[in-house]
Order: sequence, then C-alpha cells, then structure tokens
Amino acid sequence: MANIREITLNILIEYDRDGVRKPSLLKDSLEKYDYLETRDKAFIKRCVDGCLERQIQIDYILDSFSKVKVSKMQPFIRSLLRMSVYQIMFMDAVPDSAACNEAVKLAQKHRFAGLKSFVNGVLRNIARSKDKIEYPDRNKEGGVKYLSVLYSMPEWICRMWLDRYGFDKTEEMLKFFLLPRPTVIRLNTNKIQGKETDAYIKELEDQGVVVKKNPILPYALELEKTDNIRFLPGFDDGRFFVQDVSSMLVTQIAAPERDQVVVDVCAAPGGKSLHAAEHADTVLSRDVSQRKCDLIRENAERMGLSNVKVEEYDARVHDRNLEGKADILYLDLPCSGLGIIGRKNDIKYNATKKGLSELAALQWDIIKTAWDYVKPGGILMYSTCTVNSEENEEMVKRITAELPFKTEDISDSVPDKLKGCESLKNGYIQLLPGEYGTDGFFIAKLRRI
Repeated sequence: MANIREITLNILIEYDRDGVRKPSLLKDSLEKYDYLETRDKAFIKRCVDGCLERQIQIDYILDSFSKVKVSKMQPFIRSLLRMSVYQIMFMDAVPDSAACNEAVKLAQKHRFAGLKSFVNGVLRNIARSKDKIEYPDRNKEGGVKYLSVLYSMPEWICRMWLDRYGFDKTEEMLKFFLLPRPTVIRLNTNKIQGKETDAYIKELEDQGVVVKKNPILPYALELEKTDNIRFLPGFDDGRFFVQDVSSMLVTQIAAPERDQVVVDVCAAPGGKSLHAAEHADTVLSRDVSQRKCDLIRENAERMGLSNVKVEEYDARVHDRNLEGKADILYLDLPCSGLGIIGRKNDIKYNATKKGLSELAALQWDIIKTAWDYVKPGGILMYSTCTVNSEENEEMVKRITAELPFKTEDISDSVPDKLKGCESLKNGYIQLLPGEYGTDGFFIAKLRRI
C-alpha cells in the first residue's frame, strides 16, 4: 500500500533539490499515482501546494523552535519537517499526534533514526505552542517582515507593493493569494446561451459539482468539488473552456465583430483566441512552440471553432505579410505573472527584480515588432497577468509616446461590477488580486492613429 506522506515527501524533496519550482512536477506525480483514491490524491496535492505556498512562514516557525536552522538542515529532514509543520498548522483534519508520529516513522525508515528525537521534539513543541507563535511586529519596517512571514511572500515583492498601494491594500492582495480558489470556466456562447445556462448548471450539479454564477460576466461559472475537469459533462463537446474572468475581459473589452480579423501573437493556452473566435470571422492564433500550438488546435477543434488558424511563430520576428491586416491585435505578452501567484505559487519564488526588467524589455521588443499588424484605425489590446507598473502602466505610456496609438476610453465596455475601478479613468484597467474576486490583471485598449 502506498504511503501518501512518503509520496508527498518525495515530491517536496525534489522541489527543494535544485531551488527552482517546477510547476509540472506535482501534476506529473499525481498522474503517476492516478490509481490512488481521490482523497489520497487530494491530500498529496493539498500538502505539496500548501508547503510551497506557505514555505516562508513554515521556515520561520521551524527556525523559532529548532536549534538547527532550516538552511543548515539535512535536505531530507528539512522537507520532512516542512511537510509535518504544514499538517500541524493548516490541516485541521490531521491530528497533531499523527503528523508527529508519521514523521518519526519516515525518519527511521530512511535511515535517520539518530534524528528521531530531534524531529519528534521540534514537532511536538510546535504542536503545543502553535497558537502562541510570535510573528514579526507589523509596525516595524513598514510591515515588510510581518507581511512576508505571515503571507509567505518574498520581502522585495511586499516592499514594491507597499510603496505602490500601501499596507491595507497590499495585505488584502496577499490574503487573497492564500485563499482556496474555484475553477472558473467560460461557457462557449455558440453552444450555451440564456436559459441553456441553467440547464447546463443542473447537469454539473447532478455530477456533484458545486456551481456558482460569476457576478461579473454572465458566461462565467465558478466550480468547486471537481476532481478532473476533463470528465465533466460538456468538456468533450466543447461547451466550456477553463479561463479566469480577468482573462475573459480582454475579449469583452475588445468587442470583436463578425467581419473582423483578430491576430493573437502570444496565444497559448488559447483562451483569448478562442473567445475572440466566438465573435469574429477570422482569428490567427500564434505561439512560439509546437507543443503550445498543438494544444490551441486541440481546444479549437473541441470547441467547434473552425475559424481559428494556428501557426507556430516567434512573436519577436516581424512578419511583413501581416502588416495592416489586423482589426484587433492581441498582445498578451510574457510577464512576471505576479497577479496569478494564488494559482501558481512557484512564481513568487522564481521572480526577481532583474527578471522583471528583463521581461519589460522583451515585451517592448515584441511590441516594436508587431504594432504595425494593426490596420489604421484598428485596435491593439495590451494585457498582462501581473501587478507591476514597469510592465503595465509604464509600457502603455511608452506605446503612446513612441508609436502611433492613443488609449481608448473603456469605461463603457467593462461590466457594471467593474465601473468603480479607479484605474479606468486612465484608459486602462488594473485589476488587483482579489479586488473583484479575480486574478491580478492589466488590460489597455489602444487605437492606431
């Protein structure tokens, strides 16, 4: 019988080994152990995700109770203690005694019998004192250390957002990243509209799925208690696409029409291209890798969208054949991803200040290469899934200063729920994580003049 804690531990050791968070590791591991019961796979996912998501806080707790600091521990013991502390602190269904006892057994099994007393002592002390842990003072250093430890966010990101948004707004964003999130799907409006939505919701509910209509967009649904999205009714016949509401807003604001051509130069995984294809006559969807293009083709076929042409192409290379061809150009460019940390916890550990500047430079290279694909009078939709002014507001200023574009007023095209968003008055929208229950996202609509 598989030991689910040992499987979890092995995944965490692999994550810890080279210091780079590999998003596919957990997914690949769960596929390897697909024979396990649903609850066992859920335990592994929850524990691995939680340990990574809360690592800064967990390490702070361990350093507070252990004479050997986390950075000096044996890699096996470090991952074992992190996994066990997560269970003690954040998994109410797991008795503290079970977390401690199973950790001791694993230490002994893997030839660390000499450290059994150390493992047992540290974990039992934490279990006894978990409600009395002293965290950094929120009133010192502007709250940087407090926010970093309590919400497991690198200090430099906390400092950047504190400078920009202040303490309260920053704390709201960090809290949101740690909340459980529903799976959000966009209904294919070619197949489901109006009253058909209620009938489809009942289909999902009959399968045990908890469904909530999204308050921002009528064609978005929020799902909970879904094991594998591919097994849901409506997946195979293309009635939905998994996509956050913030990403859906790009096409909502662009408002493509039947006789128009939409070009998407950085399209993977294809959500925006496929959304546009429900409204426009022609969509050219490009990405740099064959694997990503195959995924877009597969989804277009599944959704029944034959008006999507998919091409493998490097957006940094100018294509003369596209000059002046696009009624609407989507530039959803590679970015730091700081707005979607709640869904991809590897981002906060892999991001660096230098990396942010390098991404901004890459974004500008693509903009310079692709801007003239927009026909005179046409629309450029610039978007990112980050919260960083260098990649967002500053980039829009540069576009309008150096290229023949002006920002469009989008206040009439955003859903009613978003009309109070403060950034709208500037001709773009910066959604902060959790502000409207969405990921952090930036969207600007610019017209070629």
